[in-house]
Amino acid sequence: MNKAFSKENLTALVFQIIEYTNSERSIEQKLTDSLTHLCTYLQYKRAFVYETDGFRFFHLQESIGNEDQSLRSKFEWAELSPSHAQHIESDEHRFYATRNQPLTDTELDILQFHNVHSMLGRLVKDSDGRVVGIVGLADAEAENLFNPEQLYFLHTILDLIGKEVATREYQAREVRTRNTLESIMNNMGVDIYVNDFQTHEALYANNSMAEPYGGIRNFLGKKCWEVLYKGQTDECHFCPKARLIDENGNPTKVYSWDYQRPFDGTWFRVFSAAFNWIDGRLAHVITSVDITHQKTVEAELVIAKEKAENLDRLKSAFLANMSHEIRTPLNAIVGFSDLLTESSDQQDREDYMRMIHLNNELLLQLVTDIIDLSKIESNTLDYEIKHFNARDLCEEVTHICQVKNTNGIKVRNDYNMQDYYLQSDKKRLTQVFINLINNALKFTKEGEIILGCQLKANDTIEFYVQDTGIGIPADQIDKVFDRFVKLDTFAQGTGLGLSICKSIVEHLGGSIGVDSKPGYGSRFWFALPLDPLE
Repeated sequence: MNKAFSKENLTALVFQIIEYTNSERSIEQKLTDSLTHLCTYLQYKRAFVYETDGFRFFHLQESIGNEDQSLRSKFEWAELSPSHAQHIESDEHRFYATRNQPLTDTELDILQFHNVHSMLGRLVKDSDGRVVGIVGLADAEAENLFNPEQLYFLHTILDLIGKEVATREYQAREVRTRNTLESIMNNMGVDIYVNDFQTHEALYANNSMAEPYGGIRNFLGKKCWEVLYKGQTDECHFCPKARLIDENGNPTKVYSWDYQRPFDGTWFRVFSAAFNWIDGRLAHVITSVDITHQKTVEAELVIAKEKAENLDRLKSAFLANMSHEIRTPLNAIVGFSDLLTESSDQQDREDYMRMIHLNNELLLQLVTDIIDLSKIESNTLDYEIKHFNARDLCEEVTHICQVKNTNGIKVRNDYNMQDYYLQSDKKRLTQVFINLINNALKFTKEGEIILGCQLKANDTIEFYVQDTGIGIPADQIDKVFDRFVKLDTFAQGTGLGLSICKSIVEHLGGSIGVDSKPGYGSRFWFALPLDPLE
């Protein structure tokens, strides 16, 4: 045995490593200096430190004499053979083997795994007995073999170095734990804020809480109201602190409430609780969850409920009205049909036939409105979009009305109409026009009805039907396009015509409205986009 490896020299080597490890240098520098010194003194070509990443792999952190990159850069537990893994998991922390002496299968397997000729190593374990690293020397330059006493000293030295590795692993574990906790706190969809229970000074805020207020730098060292509420100079009147502790000042229960953030209108469900902070003082934690969508849904449900209740009432009124509206033309058709078979007077027969025809049209319109309403509600009403002249539409509708009995009320075009083109459903717009004109005829006893079209701002065409009828009271205008609404219960009809008009126009991308003054008549209009090709 080389005299350099005497007990006295090895003792001196131990003290040298102690000096290195107790210095003020970084752990990385301590490890590098210690391993370099050992390689030189013990005549090894290589030295290494493997350290766990806390998950799957052991990574090569420091290495000496590894210029040829023969040492593994990393390995994972699954790569180890069963005997190799069993050796690591056993209570045997030390390893020493060289190919110059007889080897067990496990020893040979370990040397081959690390691609070395000889190896002196020690496992690094934490306080729970888990392996967190490996410290070792490899490929001895001389063929000297160490006796048990020398190995004792050498493993003591490696143990000193291993403690530095363990210390670094504990530090890394703390960082991983902190980063994991921060990741959870910042990605769980909850805003979290902690302040001192007595002073209200901020102690912590996660990213989602701090970012809308300019970041964490605007929180720390400030009182909660200074950050959250502009102009607030003292504790908020709604502060829940009193609800969170008992008569002895100990934390009790969680208190919650809903809060709307003033600068963007976002709704939160806020939970407050008192608890002991990491330094022992009592703290106030506030967690809040964005419930804007829930609030929106709740508001929509309230509106939907009101609409459903209103619709139910209107439908009940509609059914009662329909029984009357359908019975009236049916009674007339049946009655005049009986009289027609009994009368021999030609004039009477013509009058009866005219009344039957009139009531047939009324009944057909009732059925058509009901069918159209059903199709609109099920979104199955068909549309056929074509290119056409708006003026032609007005003239065709006027002609239809002129050949129809209008009870002496004149229906005419506005003579100032020009040619405007649009892409829309001419058939459905004709239906809208006819409904508006029929509605005007119901409430116009004298005068005339004028229909036409004109160009409006924003490249839209406005169609209109203007009458000289009784007009609509101001407090009733907003209701005229609702379903089943009849402002005059004695007038014929189901109260569906204007509602159907509104649905058709809005489906075609337009808008509809009415201007009216009681005693002077009404002007119903609907506007549609001008064809961009014209």
